Amino acid sequence: MDDGAAEGAGHALGRRRFLAIAAGATAAAVPRRAWAQRPTRGGVLKHIGLEPPTFDIHATGSYQTQLLSSFVRRTLFKFVNGARYGPSNFTILPDLALKAAVSPDGKVYTIKLRPGVRWESRPPVNGREVVAADVKYSFERALRKSPYATLLGPVEKIEAPDTRTVRVHLADAFAPFVHNLAEPPNAILPPEVEDRLGDFKTAESFVGCGPFILERYEPGVKAVFARNPTYYETGLPHLDKVEWLFLRDRSTQLSLFRAGQVDIPFYDGRIPRSDVGSFRKSNPAYPVVYWDRLAVRTLAMRTDKPPFNDVRVRRALSLAVDRKRWVSEHLEGQGYEDAGPVPSPMREWKLPARELGEGARFLDHDPALARKLLTDAGFPGGLKLKCTNWPGHGPEYVEDLGLLALQLRQIGVELQIVNEEYGQYIRGSFLGKFDEASWGPSSLFTEVDGYLYNFFRGGQPGNRSHVADTQLDVLLEAQRRYSSRSSRKKVIDDIQRHAAAHVYYVYTPCPKNVSAWTPRVKNYGPKNSFDRGAQLEVVWLANR
Repeated sequence: MDDGAAEGAGHALGRRRFLAIAAGATAAAVPRRAWAQRPTRGGVLKHIGLEPPTFDIHATGSYQTQLLSSFVRRTLFKFVNGARYGPSNFTILPDLALKAAVSPDGKVYTIKLRPGVRWESRPPVNGREVVAADVKYSFERALRKSPYATLLGPVEKIEAPDTRTVRVHLADAFAPFVHNLAEPPNAILPPEVEDRLGDFKTAESFVGCGPFILERYEPGVKAVFARNPTYYETGLPHLDKVEWLFLRDRSTQLSLFRAGQVDIPFYDGRIPRSDVGSFRKSNPAYPVVYWDRLAVRTLAMRTDKPPFNDVRVRRALSLAVDRKRWVSEHLEGQGYEDAGPVPSPMREWKLPARELGEGARFLDHDPALARKLLTDAGFPGGLKLKCTNWPGHGPEYVEDLGLLALQLRQIGVELQIVNEEYGQYIRGSFLGKFDEASWGPSSLFTEVDGYLYNFFRGGQPGNRSHVADTQLDVLLEAQRRYSSRSSRKKVIDDIQRHAAAHVYYVYTPCPKNVSAWTPRVKNYGPKNSFDRGAQLEVVWLANR
């Protein structure tokens, strides 16, 4: 495909969406001209964060790695950020790329890179320009190593016909392709780093072309990011530095935040729901915002072996959960009864419970039917189930797991909770490597395919319940091929009905998050993305 053909093929993305992407350089400038306050330059943002298990974005499913990586490494596209945009506004803007075009059959994407983007001015890249060969190398490495390789779709071949053109050949059409190029696991890496160090695991390998550079890394203490003086976006970031503080203890985090010694109290600004009332009294000037988080919470089960290969057992577990009471009493009405498989805040794709057909029945709370199903399955005396978990998600997650265990106990199911350390959990249970069951939040996906294909497609690392369902596999592949939203939605509706009837996961209610930040932090808003680099490049500090 030559350049003219590539430009003319935009209709396969959807005409409006393609034009938005192609005109992204203009769109990116609009929010800054429209800011109500003039941004001020300088200052150090103190942000509570999390320490990554590795700096290699392809070696782990860890969101900690994604968060830090995004400061320094960038993607071809990014989502809009700033106070005017909602947490789930995923309007695409250019980042390292300027535009993307797709062939009429949806199988070939031609991407034009932004000229003049340079790697950091230090070895081994020494400020050279970011080129198409870097993209080819990064995507091929992701396809070999990343647990999120599925985000790139069915790639057959990647070409770099010239320094600013990347051509990706897919085996089949893949509707989420351009959207997924904005996800942190698809960051672009310089091959010289791996050539010199052998991998990207250490802080020494943390070389990029993003809004910030890693100035200092103190293991167990903090990472300090400074403004990148050669960043392609003139005038950004506004901040001089971001101190990403590795504080694990929640009470210490909140004490420092209340005292004004840190600006943002957690990696997503979250504060405990139980502290909202007292916090508003002690810090009345601080913004406090409730917002919808996309990640779902699941009890995953080994459906490939007893007792979970019996759908009656899985249905019984779901019927034990009193979702209405959970939300009204435990979450004080600030949450959603049924978060999966499509998260409730994804309203354009979410099928209401009343339209789930047979599966809607198993979202009801019916302990009597649950006990009958267990008896029919050969467990009249109930079950004891070992359930792995990582308690480091936070005390609210621990409380939610305790509530699930209490409700299951009422139908004779004892959930024996096994707490794991993070490394063991992220390399094992999070990828389905457990004996019986595992509970916890999903990773965060900004495209509906992430919650469907990753969770249910046979052979995928995110298929924690070991689902092997040929009929479902056909539907999962089909929804990826449709560029028409209406056609795609019909298939996604069928996937939700099928998943609800078979109960491959038990989805527990999801609370709304509540976040806060100091009044001096401007143009900040919660975001359903792990791309902190794009989020914080537009933030500034007032009254320094």
